[in-house]
Amino acid sequence: MSRTTAIALLAIAAVMLALSLAFLCMATADAFWFPVAGLLLAIGSGLAIWGGIGLRRLGATNPKRIATLITELAEASGHGEVTLSEVVAELGVTHDAAVAAFNLLERQSRCHREYRDEKEVYIFPGLQPSMVRRKCPYCGAEFSIKTAVHRCPHCGGDLRLQRD
Repeated sequence: MSRTTAIALLAIAAVMLALSLAFLCMATADAFWFPVAGLLLAIGSGLAIWGGIGLRRLGATNPKRIATLITELAEASGHGEVTLSEVVAELGVTHDAAVAAFNLLERQSRCHREYRDEKEVYIFPGLQPSMVRRKCPYCGAEFSIKTAVHRCPHCGGDLRLQRD
């Protein structure tokens, strides 16, 4: 079902539901209109449900939406990496929909593909943790950020924070 078809079904359903309310109001004066109102209500409700399910399915296979969910999954992993099988298992999408979303992410340069130990891993550089350390620009000595050292104990130079 296309998006246009689903929206058209919802529009027809809205018209039928409005007509059913009108006929229901008419049924208060004459009971003849009550079955007509019930029939329009049933058909309108059915079309609304069918169109709503169609729109929901279309949204679930939208590569942009899946790409957003993949990015959130990679961020939640803590290391900015995710595999195709993890995405299919965690998000419950089809293999083809996941591949289309990864292709979109690669075209946008938000991730790249690497092969590790015979498996394909998608790396998100912007989501990978960075290490911060103190480094002396003169002698090259490195110190943990947790230590309260601001001058190099080896040469006396001022330590600088460096991000990897």
